[in-house]
Amino acid sequence: MKSQIRKKLFFILPLSILASLLIFISCNTDGITESEYQIQYTRTAQLENVYENEILVLSNEFIQQTSLLETSIQEFKTTPTLVNLTKTQASWLATLKVWKQLELYNLGAVENSFIHFEINRWPTNSETINEHINGTETINEAFIASKGSSAKGISALEYLLFSSEENQEILNSFTTELNFERRLDYLLSLSNNLKTKANALLSLWENDKSDFISSVENGISGSQNQLTNAMITLIEEVIISKLGNPLGNNTGGIINLDDLEASRSITSLVIIQEHLNALKRCYNGDFLENEINWGYDNYLGLIERDDLDLSIIEAFNNCQTKIDAIHNPLTIELINNPENVENLQDAFRDLLVLIKVDMSNAIGTTVTINDNDGD
Repeated sequence: MKSQIRKKLFFILPLSILASLLIFISCNTDGITESEYQIQYTRTAQLENVYENEILVLSNEFIQQTSLLETSIQEFKTTPTLVNLTKTQASWLATLKVWKQLELYNLGAVENSFIHFEINRWPTNSETINEHINGTETINEAFIASKGSSAKGISALEYLLFSSEENQEILNSFTTELNFERRLDYLLSLSNNLKTKANALLSLWENDKSDFISSVENGISGSQNQLTNAMITLIEEVIISKLGNPLGNNTGGIINLDDLEASRSITSLVIIQEHLNALKRCYNGDFLENEINWGYDNYLGLIERDDLDLSIIEAFNNCQTKIDAIHNPLTIELINNPENVENLQDAFRDLLVLIKVDMSNAIGTTVTINDNDGD
């Protein structure tokens, strides 16, 4: 049934895709086969869908959230109360959720700019942050911009806004402790810089739009190839860095809560959920409701691999089931029910094999080597 729907929808093209394909065909003096034409069409439709309906949408939402966060921090700096601290923490969390979806799309010109490191590099360097706060240089956005990525961005904001102590203790660090005024300056300057980087990220994507959508060739320079590798990289990060290290995979099974990303804010599982949301949407292209959404599933249908599509969807659903089975923050679950975290890691391992091996082989992806290896 799904493949029949694909065939009925196949020739309903957005005008921009139709125009680019007509130019492509008319300029190709050697001609292309119908199969090649369908492959080019599906890739172009998929890339335009992910660019217009996910990357641009998330980038603009990220700008909006960083602006709201900046405003919230300014209000907290002016009136440092528990109420305003709680509002700022909530605004930080909203910003984090958007970023952890957008983080998937670190490819092409964006990857080459290293801007993702400027926005969120984990773990943050708390020692360096404290050295800056206890120093004498004027703290403003220019100061933050001149410093290394491990002392700024989303993780640095988390370090200042959250801790294992009660919120009153956090508030005291901004009101009564040594250099509290410089701490407030650092907090606000971090938010200024983050908003600047959010706008710079959108500009990078807008400038790269044409190259991203038109790069439909096979090989490492093709955008679909880069997108697939970005999915693989993120899944491996979940398996190794976000779950494996805290589980003690490299330390003989010794649980290490300090290896959890965003453990101060108790949002480690929230991050993994946002990653899963982004990965699944990237796979099936379902960014908007009631639209023709082109994704990898359409491509697999084109090459008659609906069986693999079903397996991948089942793997995504299994990951969600394992997340839903965890009813505590990972800081608690790792101690009380580590088997649930192991089950989640295994579910992502199954997903990795399907994406990295089965799907990549089916669609002709060249898998590139990265620092992770989730096998």
